[in-house]
Amino acid sequence: MQTITSYYYDNNVTVQFDVLGDCTILANLPQRNRVVYTRTIQLYKGVTNVIKIAVQNSDQKPIDITGHTMTFNIVDDYVNANANVVLMANVTISNATSGIGYVVLPGLDLVQLDREMYNYNVKIYTCWGNVASYIDDNYGAAGQIMMSSSAYPVEEPVPLDLGQVGDGITSAMYDFGTI
Repeated sequence: MQTITSYYYDNNVTVQFDVLGDCTILANLPQRNRVVYTRTIQLYKGVTNVIKIAVQNSDQKPIDITGHTMTFNIVDDYVNANANVVLMANVTISNATSGIGYVVLPGLDLVQLDREMYNYNVKIYTCWGNVASYIDDNYGAAGQIMMSSSAYPVEEPVPLDLGQVGDGITSAMYDFGTI
């Protein structure tokens, strides 16, 4: 008997933001922990993808995002030097005091994206307008997305047309064996 093991991993994005709710910039924070690299997010076409977002300061402590709104943007910068947003989704805040939210990307929205590599960013709307949040400690505002259509079918299966039912020799009456 064959066993298939399936794993479920959360797509987590940690963004850094050093502004309090009253638009006070948190300066001169002692930085004890540094983000070495940001993991590439793997998204699959044909299924709904959920990305969890945690907003932290530069010392990796949660930031209260009460009263803020955030957007998650998928950016295509392949053709032009200017980044073009190809898909934008609002971040749903699940715990504002802990800086936790999530974004839902339906599989049908991802079908229109035909490249394998994209960038992403998270914008936070504050009293100053849309403010960039950073994905790493080097003030990098964009992370990478790997888009895959190989795991799940993108389109609904097409019914198999075997012709008219008839004599069993030149018609749809074929024995495909036991399933």
